[in-house]
Amino acid sequence: MPLAAQALLPFLALLGAATIVQRRPRQASNGWISVGATGAAGIIAMVELLRLAPGEHVDVPYLTTFPYADLAIRLDGLSLAFASVTLVTAALLMLARLRLHGDRRDPWFSWLLTAAATCAVIFAHNLLLVYIALQLLTLAWTGALDETARRRRKLRLSVQVADIGLLLAAASAIQSVGTSGFSGVPSDTFALPAFVLVLLPVVARVAALAVTAGGPQATVAFEPAIVWVAPAGYLLMRMLALMGGRLPDRPTAVVLFAAATLVALAMAALALLERSGARRAALLLVAHAALALALSTGADPLMTVACTWLWLLLVPLAGVASVRVAAGSAPETLTLVNLAMIPGSPTFVGLWLGGLALNARGLLFGVIPVGVGVALSAVAALGRLKRPRSFHVDPPTVWALGLLLIAAFPIAVMGRLVVPAAATVRLVPGGTVATSPFGIVAGGRAWPALVVSLVVAVVLGFAVWRLRLKAPTLAFPKWGGKIKAPTVPALPTMPPWGRFVLWGAFAVAVYNVLTRP
Repeated sequence: MPLAAQALLPFLALLGAATIVQRRPRQASNGWISVGATGAAGIIAMVELLRLAPGEHVDVPYLTTFPYADLAIRLDGLSLAFASVTLVTAALLMLARLRLHGDRRDPWFSWLLTAAATCAVIFAHNLLLVYIALQLLTLAWTGALDETARRRRKLRLSVQVADIGLLLAAASAIQSVGTSGFSGVPSDTFALPAFVLVLLPVVARVAALAVTAGGPQATVAFEPAIVWVAPAGYLLMRMLALMGGRLPDRPTAVVLFAAATLVALAMAALALLERSGARRAALLLVAHAALALALSTGADPLMTVACTWLWLLLVPLAGVASVRVAAGSAPETLTLVNLAMIPGSPTFVGLWLGGLALNARGLLFGVIPVGVGVALSAVAALGRLKRPRSFHVDPPTVWALGLLLIAAFPIAVMGRLVVPAAATVRLVPGGTVATSPFGIVAGGRAWPALVVSLVVAVVLGFAVWRLRLKAPTLAFPKWGGKIKAPTVPALPTMPPWGRFVLWGAFAVAVYNVLTRP
């Protein structure tokens, strides 16, 4: 098959399914058609990623009328990795929406168009096409939202205004070198003003997570993972790739790291005080995104691998957090464990790699605010953890368990997904990160991921078992009559300050491990 046709296969699958769904409204099979088409598009992108050689990129032109903005598709490790993760997440969201009942709306057409527009953002060959694809994405997802909500209209306008920064950066590149293509722009083209302009749409989409933190309006929301997180992470990583993997200067990196870390601390603190489960999960997602943004400021190859890991796995994490599940259910418990940033969660692997990179560059003081953010997020996520009332094998449960398995076996995604994407941003020498079925070796340090995950699972399982033993039971009388419920004694609880002491000690232990010679 010609390469030009192969590059279009994900779009053809999504748009073909959208055409079928539109011509057959309210059909029960529309959901399965959408799931199958989106999953097939994700598998196609993953196969293309596996076939790509390390550091290789392919530009597939379709229209060369405009020398500064050719209509072309960019296939490299970064675009194919983000496309694979995003499309698989979209397929899982569709499957979760199909299996959960209670919402009679038919979102398949708009969801397919949104997935296709997101693919257009990721596969676009130049900055001008990325800007156009972002506008198409805005038009696609607004069709699935409540148009009567004034805040949503303001949010849409805010995102569109922030996207103008990307357009101005593209215009600056065209004026300087005559093109905005990713292959024709030298790494020294973008200075500090251009980087700030591109950072605007990234910050706007991360902030949208906090603005829309009231929880999904339907049983499943397509908005957080596909509309906000995936484009934000890809735009930032693509801009870093255009700049040679490093920021314009060291003061910019320091300021951005400090600001992003402060945002993570603030969001984790707000999540600690939040009572609503959906809003607490959204605030924790913002904290995750802020820490990923903070680690994106480093110019070290290991730091690039760390931030790539965080941005890629934040997409499925935001997806599973956007599925509305019953309080006290197994999916809610597993999702909170993933959001807690504790050892054994996928986010902690990226933070551990980032901590090693900071240690290697002599920036150990940067580990302290990150450790405090991890502690606050862990307390906020696990502070209201409840024993699951039941355990059913459903898409959200399998999804959340899959993320925990990735944390236990990082070899499954590190070499085939994360490292190729990071190598597109900057050169990653061989041996920077070595994986095995038991853990990771990086920077001369080993992380026993499998052992840590088993220990965390045993500890959490023991905690749940203790909660079950402490639950009061009612004795059934041997004769007929009414059952008089006994007075339930108050269970002993940890004082509020005790949690801070516990997780503060944990942060100190992590700091000591990272600084051990």
